Amino acid sequence: MLRALAIGFVLASSAGNVCAAELLRAPNYDWSGPYIGAHVGKAWGETGNSWRNTVITDWQPDGDISYDGTASGLHLGYLWQRGSLVYGIEGDITWSSLNGDDSQFAGLVNALEMGYVGTFRARLGFSHSNALIYATGGVALGEIEKKDLTLGSSNSNDAVGWAMGGGLEYALWDRLRVRVEYQYVDFGSVVSSLGYDHRADDINIQSVRGGISYGF
Repeated sequence: MLRALAIGFVLASSAGNVCAAELLRAPNYDWSGPYIGAHVGKAWGETGNSWRNTVITDWQPDGDISYDGTASGLHLGYLWQRGSLVYGIEGDITWSSLNGDDSQFAGLVNALEMGYVGTFRARLGFSHSNALIYATGGVALGEIEKKDLTLGSSNSNDAVGWAMGGGLEYALWDRLRVRVEYQYVDFGSVVSSLGYDHRADDINIQSVRGGISYGF
């Protein structure tokens, strides 16, 4: 029995060493170094809606606002590599045509528009041949404009939140790479002054985008 356990332990240790060696072996493509690129895709999301004023001081629920549109922008970053393990940092800025209103819920009273979203994220992934599969996460910044279509008032606010996602990147040849990426951004709640207090609750943006990058 003890001999069988010892043999099993040796085999398991050997398998673990083989796996570790395989993970850290020299890959076919070197992802390390700086890169810059552009991306374009589809974005969508939804936010809750509530309001209050000097008479009604508790937040009152209103119709939700959903939005979608195209999104395009630029990204740059730096990667390090240890065998098949690839890790690094990336910043991006994305301009979008994200806008929507509450007409499907509350009769076209409020509208929302997003000007830009920027993120600064860590990347961690594994490469195989010329492909890199990765996860990413970090902080997000954005600009959100709320509008009261009845009063004709509007207000822009800066928002801070978090971002996470993942993707697949492929090196076409030496320096040129293409990617497809999913990203989720959450800005929490933002209060705007529209002659009264108006709050967008649980603001989120999801996007699927394709991109091209050039490594240096």
